[in-house]
Amino acid sequence: MSQKAAILGVIILIMLAVASCDEDKTTGPTDKIAPSVSILSPWDGVTREGEVAVSVEAEDNKGINRVELYVANKLYTTDDTAPYSFVWDMDSIADGVATSIFVKAVDISGNVKKSDVISITKGDSDPPMATLASPSDGTEVMQGYLLVLSGSATDTEDTALGDANITWTSNLQGKLGQGLSLNYRGFVIGNHVITMSATDSDGNTDVKTVNIKVTDNDRDYAYIQEGTYTIGPPVFEKRTVVFQRPFIISKTELSMSEFFGNATDALLTEILKRPGKKFYGLYPEDIYSDTYADYPAIFLTLFEFIQYCDTMSENDGLVKCYKYLDKNNIEPDKLSKSAKAILIPGANGWRLPTEAEWEVVASGGSASVRYPWGNESAGARCNSMSDPMPPNMIDLVDGRGVSPVTSYAAYRNSFGMYNMAGNVAEMCSDIFLGELPSGIDPVGYSELQSVDYVVKGGAWYGNGIDMQIPLRNLWIPFDPDQKAPQKDGWNTGIGTRLVRNLDVGEAPW
Repeated sequence: MSQKAAILGVIILIMLAVASCDEDKTTGPTDKIAPSVSILSPWDGVTREGEVAVSVEAEDNKGINRVELYVANKLYTTDDTAPYSFVWDMDSIADGVATSIFVKAVDISGNVKKSDVISITKGDSDPPMATLASPSDGTEVMQGYLLVLSGSATDTEDTALGDANITWTSNLQGKLGQGLSLNYRGFVIGNHVITMSATDSDGNTDVKTVNIKVTDNDRDYAYIQEGTYTIGPPVFEKRTVVFQRPFIISKTELSMSEFFGNATDALLTEILKRPGKKFYGLYPEDIYSDTYADYPAIFLTLFEFIQYCDTMSENDGLVKCYKYLDKNNIEPDKLSKSAKAILIPGANGWRLPTEAEWEVVASGGSASVRYPWGNESAGARCNSMSDPMPPNMIDLVDGRGVSPVTSYAAYRNSFGMYNMAGNVAEMCSDIFLGELPSGIDPVGYSELQSVDYVVKGGAWYGNGIDMQIPLRNLWIPFDPDQKAPQKDGWNTGIGTRLVRNLDVGEAPW
């Protein structure tokens, strides 16, 4: 048997063909889902004069074609570029006259949605006066480190404005939160324009801006703020996910040195007993030695990865994240590696990422990119078959294989993450389901005993297009001894990286 044929027996990854990878190819039924649209400002019933800024929020599962502003039931103007905003001149309207306005959103399939109608009265109304206290212009902060956003605002009619009247936004991340003081750690790497908006009861707004620079942090982990994120595009339809707690995630894949330096003696003994013939001679005999300390931990099972997470949690005095269920979906008296492992809600220990977490992190919080590094093709940006010369490979098949976990650091994303596509596909905590994750802290679960788990990111033996963030891989375990189905498959291209939840407001380091 050739090495190439052998590895095909060891590695079975099936790409779920839920959607086309080709943006120009249309599949599935005609889109009949109407967009959502609302007027963010001004508010209904306020008094304004002169030029009035009208801010609109519009979203659609396929995309917005345009947003139309209607004044007194007549089309006033159109905007086809997000974020959608208009300037309405009230000078021709007499004082004291109330005028109705609304907007319509038209998606790319022609579906139309009308917003609620609001009324604006022509008249004098003084705007508030905002004062941005911190941060100062030119502030630099590392990703995941605390930055306090604070300010105040007064108004002739409302006197001092409160938390509900102050909104903070970033030109890179959109809305950050509300309040006179906001503690924020979740900035992505880059140059931000931070805007403080103070809005009074008449809908008048005063804004102040400041420039800050966010750099990669000096830690082994990236920090992800709690909040609402979007996943799915551009391959699948948009899904909204909500993380109720922040989390940290390792910037690199779990390495051999990390695994073998922290795993229990009992687990290491079991692993090192494995004869080379079970891997068909596909790896160097000293694969688990210091020679390959910086390479990703491979040829390990789901059960072993989870045991490692539990050991790390125990060592750090944290609550273990996993429990095991037998064929009757109850916790067994004796642990078995054929058991199903599921996450324990609320636990703060170490674990594998969920699919939703992995996708948010890989995209740098932006659902508009195809790959962790952006929209450029894979090429030499990751260890896949598209890179003609991946660095420092272990020769597994025809001169190809895994590279050190620190490879491709030049292609970090806006969270400072790298190697999230290619090298090894990364095992998640989700049981594989047909539907994509959505909702609050989603994680795939099935009552079935014989289940498969989600793998994300593509492996070294995949093609460049297979490295797209939204694509989902189904891990079908390979049993070298042809025994009953167990999540016990060994693979040259499957690894993982670790995650740990924090409490809201908890310092990560």
